Amino acid sequence: SNGSYTVTSADGLMNIAKLVNGGKTDINITLDTDIDLTGKNWTPIGTSFSNKYTGTFDGGGHTIKGLTVTTNDQFVGLFGSLGKAGTVKNVVMEGVQITNNHGSGYVGGVVGNSDGTIENCSVSGSVSGTAYVGGVVGVQWFGSITGCSSSATVKGMGDVGGVAGQTNADATLTACYATGNVTIELGHRDRVYVGGLVGFNGGNGVLACYATGNVASTGSSTGNVYIGGFLGGNYATVTACYWKNNHEQGIGYNKEGIAPEVTKVDGSVVTWQKAVDAMNTALTAGDYQWALGTDGLPVLQKK
Repeated sequence: SNGSYTVTSADGLMNIAKLVNGGKTDINITLDTDIDLTGKNWTPIGTSFSNKYTGTFDGGGHTIKGLTVTTNDQFVGLFGSLGKAGTVKNVVMEGVQITNNHGSGYVGGVVGNSDGTIENCSVSGSVSGTAYVGGVVGVQWFGSITGCSSSATVKGMGDVGGVAGQTNADATLTACYATGNVTIELGHRDRVYVGGLVGFNGGNGVLACYATGNVASTGSSTGNVYIGGFLGGNYATVTACYWKNNHEQGIGYNKEGIAPEVTKVDGSVVTWQKAVDAMNTALTAGDYQWALGTDGLPVLQKK
């Protein structure tokens, strides 16, 4: 490794981003305070497929407030591109305002394009892009997303989801939830997937997750449009998952031969308490468990 750095200010975080993007991609970064990026011109950490962050970023439970990016760059988030050896954990992204105009952009409140580990991160604000857009991550190819949540408003034109736009390859998604509204703008692509949690689930499984944000479309399309309250398109296992929003259908398109365990919470037969119990049964091996929050929705607890 190229060493470890402790960040104590917004300017410090900006300088660290420059360091990583200048080639020191494997440095370890720790926040020891809340950071306010309001008014700062943020450049995401890890700028391309070939320049991915491969160190460990530990937010220590601190908040990064006011991250704002409007860009034509391809990889956008706190991190643009995260490598297989990379980890981003324990950070609260508050009030992000991300707008991406790249034709095949990877856009997320935490990471745009991820092959690595994303854990215990949450996002609020607004995340908007043209292609792969998620509240937490645009596309997760490998690795895992665990214990993450988003209340951000998410908008896109391709694969769009409350937590992830797309999961692929070996990616797993465990104990995550989205409460923000998700909107797809039709007419730009022939085949699109949009869901309350994930747009297109082609990874290695979604386990004990839920979504409550409404899912909507604007515009019109002559192509294939797959909209689900939970997942837009599903090609992988789904275990002990729940949704409650404006959609009766949990999954827009489901691959033949896959039987996803995703259930709508109707409040009578299926309550959030029943969902919590089932999600916890499915999570016995992990670090997280669900509890019923004071607002009646499940909240995550670390064991």
